[in-house]
Amino acid sequence: MKKSLLLFGGSSEERLVSVASAQNLAVRYEFSEIYFIHPEGSLSSISKDELLNHKDAFQVQFRTQQKPFSQSLNEAISFLKDKTVFLALHGTQGEDGTIQSLFESASIAFTGSNSTSSRLAFEKDKAKKVVSKVDIAVAAEMVLNQENLKNAASTIQAFYKQHGKMVVKPIANGSSIGLHIIADEKSLNEATQAIGSEKYGSYLLEKFIEGRELTIGVLETDQGLKALPPSEVVLNAGHSFDYQGKYLGRGTTEITPAILSASETEKAQHLAIQAHKALGCFGYSRTDVILTSTGPVFLETNTLPGLSKASFIPQQLTAANIEFKLFIERQLELAETRKLT
Repeated sequence: MKKSLLLFGGSSEERLVSVASAQNLAVRYEFSEIYFIHPEGSLSSISKDELLNHKDAFQVQFRTQQKPFSQSLNEAISFLKDKTVFLALHGTQGEDGTIQSLFESASIAFTGSNSTSSRLAFEKDKAKKVVSKVDIAVAAEMVLNQENLKNAASTIQAFYKQHGKMVVKPIANGSSIGLHIIADEKSLNEATQAIGSEKYGSYLLEKFIEGRELTIGVLETDQGLKALPPSEVVLNAGHSFDYQGKYLGRGTTEITPAILSASETEKAQHLAIQAHKALGCFGYSRTDVILTSTGPVFLETNTLPGLSKASFIPQQLTAANIEFKLFIERQLELAETRKLT
């Protein structure tokens, strides 16, 4: 087996989550090396102790005293040769296919989906089009792109008039960053103003689907794809599942495994597996759905979901009686054995 390398940090807005994921991974598995990508792109080799001694990862930026050994990941390729990289990266750069494409061109083994699948799943509108072709239910939508972003107010107003309560979120982002729920004129005006000042590019307008919010992990096993026990997110009145709720537990309750009937569990797990397959995911993924009275509705699939101690995949692995260390080992093995071209 090749030397294992844990890679975390990066420039995305989800780099705090990346640090928390890396900490949990480092506790459960002894990686040969740990590399931190600084926000500006340079890399430092750090110790496990330095990583684990960092406090409040979800709120405090990780900084290291170790000087960078390379100014960019491209320049560091030679240091990654003959190593298997466990990607503890999330969001732009880590999950949008950028790093995956670089590693594929350099024949470097890495965990998670390839560049094509990562890019497809990251762009929510394209992902919805793909999964809808395999009879997966999706919400009514409209893309707010550069052409109509200048007229965001009238566009959002028209969509709201047609569909009522709605969700507005960046097409290429995660961790519920930049997400707005519009339920009345006040929230509509607030969202429109926020979008005008945010720098997330295109947005996806979606009809709000009433139901229970579930998320389901999927793993590659020797016996084929396996769906993990679903988790449910229960929102307290007046709250939304934003970054504060997702990672700081403010206004939300997470239930793993979700209290569902056998039929509801089966339908949610089946959808997650179908989405994983349709999007060409590899290793593992996590799909978010809304469970309605007529069945689950697809929201999105994450190709590098959070792996922090509090994240859903670790919760679901525990519920399925799968050791987190075995999960890590399996992902490293899969990364080494798959073809990169």
